[in-house]
Amino acid sequence: MSAIRTKRSWIRENKLYGQLEESGCMQEEALNEAEKYLLRRFITDIIDLEEKYFRGFKSCLKEAGYGRRKTDMYSASLRNAHAYWIQKEYSELGKELERCAKAEQRLLANLKGFLIRHRIHHIREMDYSLREQYEEELSEQKSTEKTKEYLKVFDRVKQQAVSEENKNLRGIRKNREIYRNQILFLPYLSDQKLAMEFDRCRNKQELVWDFTVDAPELMKKQIFKVLHYILKKVADPKDRRVRYLLPLHWLYDFCIQNRIEDIELLEIEEIQEFEKIVVGKVVNVSNSMQIVENTRKILFVESDEIHWHANAWYMDRFHFSQERINPSRPVQRITFYEVKNQENRKLLKEFIKYEVGITDLVIGNIRSRCGYVKKFMEYFEDEASVITLTPDQIDKYFNELQKEDIQPETFNAKVMAVVKFYQYLRTKRKIKKFPFDPSFYLMKTFPAHHDRYVEEEIYMEILEKLYLFPETTRLIFLNLWCTGLRISEVCTLKGNAYCWDGEDAWLKIYQIKMKADKMIPIPLMLYKIMTQYIEKNKIQPRDYIFKGKNGAYRCDSFVKRFRNHCKKNQIAAGDYIFKSHDYRHTLATRFYDDGVSMQVIRDYLGHVSENMTKQYVDYMPKRIAKESEEYFTKKGNNLAVGLKIKKRGEKK
Repeated sequence: MSAIRTKRSWIRENKLYGQLEESGCMQEEALNEAEKYLLRRFITDIIDLEEKYFRGFKSCLKEAGYGRRKTDMYSASLRNAHAYWIQKEYSELGKELERCAKAEQRLLANLKGFLIRHRIHHIREMDYSLREQYEEELSEQKSTEKTKEYLKVFDRVKQQAVSEENKNLRGIRKNREIYRNQILFLPYLSDQKLAMEFDRCRNKQELVWDFTVDAPELMKKQIFKVLHYILKKVADPKDRRVRYLLPLHWLYDFCIQNRIEDIELLEIEEIQEFEKIVVGKVVNVSNSMQIVENTRKILFVESDEIHWHANAWYMDRFHFSQERINPSRPVQRITFYEVKNQENRKLLKEFIKYEVGITDLVIGNIRSRCGYVKKFMEYFEDEASVITLTPDQIDKYFNELQKEDIQPETFNAKVMAVVKFYQYLRTKRKIKKFPFDPSFYLMKTFPAHHDRYVEEEIYMEILEKLYLFPETTRLIFLNLWCTGLRISEVCTLKGNAYCWDGEDAWLKIYQIKMKADKMIPIPLMLYKIMTQYIEKNKIQPRDYIFKGKNGAYRCDSFVKRFRNHCKKNQIAAGDYIFKSHDYRHTLATRFYDDGVSMQVIRDYLGHVSENMTKQYVDYMPKRIAKESEEYFTKKGNNLAVGLKIKKRGEKK
């Protein structure tokens, strides 16, 4: 009996006795029998009772010799006591469930029972971990289809709970998109539209983002940031899933497995390993692999501070002046992961940081210079650092470079890139003296003449068939042919570029290469065509006339499309290879043939020196041919003059 009393007192300390008594549903005898029964099973809370306990209590009463009437009455009183406490503690839960979901009562009742067993008092407490437990419980009792049916009700209830929460400030704060060490289930997003889109996904596992896993916190935060960026910016559900979310999930799993600490520091070898995984999952590997680039770009561009440590810098992060960029040929990124030596890579990043942040150099030139220095560093990959290189080692590199089939101008640019790098190192006192004499390696250069004149038959055929080309492509070509502008200048023309002074039509352009504005005369025909186009499309004065996806029309895109259309429309029987700069040479040559002075042509083209202009004019062949024809058509200048035809058999 002492043991019984001890256990009885233990039960009373754990509130069970008080619950049975307070319910008011049980007679003293029934209460004592229930107490003894529950005592043996160490039940401490009446709410824990399940159907098996009610049936067990009834059997226990029968075994104790109680008649049918009392057995039924006492077992019923225990059920009533249980119902009393369920109603008392979980009445709010019941009301919330009734408000939240339009579902069959049996489905809601099953969910309610499950939530009560897990001590869930409000539906806001429901989460994905609880959903997993519910699914596990259901799968043991019901078919796959039935399990899905019951889980759908769970999801609907949770979604409505999130919706209700977002109606007040507390709920908004709770559901805001900040990183937490928890499981994120996309159908439970605060954005109801997105949540419902994901709700229709068959494979719910791909919608689970577990940020509780044992992995570097920085990497998990990076994935979280990219995930929410994709959810905000990518509108098309199919595109979002196939091109972004699925590959991002694979990347996340890869980073977890390989303990990647910082995605912005991914090495080429690691990316190649990830690619092997992607190959085993999809056919279009390149499409999925784009997630690596997209992830790094999002992390770099969307950061509060510039991530100078990253292995890829994206130029969208910076706000450069107009003079430093070419909108039609924008530099997308500068990369450093090609340099394997970590010390050298660090030095290169510091150098390019100075070039980008301090100097006013054109970004395209900085990228080229960076590329030349990278090649230099790659050559000395096995060395400790480029700081320790000897003059003989550097001499060997330049000697090897001289063996390559490159123009003197290109060779000198590579030499000067290394020179600028070492000048930076010396300024920063990382080296004491310059390790080589650049003048020993620099090559002499001479102005080269380029024969790039487009034959009249070619451009006339293009003009005849130009109506078959798309409108934008057609208009860009007309501007090239009529003005001789650089393709980058045409692609970046603004809505206020075309002017009329009352007598003549003019074109105002910004010369990207020369960093200056200029005005040139244009044919009236071109002026009328372009002003009509601008008016038709409601192009504002500061808008680009020819628009691409992210600003000005890309030069490379135009050239590629124009070539395709030339081939499609059989220009020169399909053999003509369009080169935009050829039309600048052609116009210069036409001017020269018409007697325009070299100085005027120079000013029109916007060249600094006449020597540069001479490279554009194909003057020598045509001038020689013209002068030759004029000379030899004159009497007395024929080469056959004085020659006498000897008859057969005639002596000398």
